[in-house]
Amino acid sequence: MAVKIEKGVPLPAHLYERVEIGPLPLKEMKVGDSIVVEADTQRELERKLKALRMRLLRFSKKSPHYKFRVAKEIDKSGTHLRIWRVSRAG
Repeated sequence: MAVKIEKGVPLPAHLYERVEIGPLPLKEMKVGDSIVVEADTQRELERKLKALRMRLLRFSKKSPHYKFRVAKEIDKSGTHLRIWRVSRAG
């Protein structure tokens, strides 16, 4: 089967609308510490939640002695995500 190069095919929106989280101080966190990640909209919150879970999964594979939990929190200032370092795994 021959592979044909196609020009001018637009990239699907879900591939270029990446969510930006920025650097996280995961290695500096001690058990019981937490950090907050803000989001402006509900859609951004859901996308950041998914991205954070993937980032934590990759981080934990490289550093298996770190274990985290992520949850949505609702308070006076709105909805945001919080990451806790819960224990030393292993």
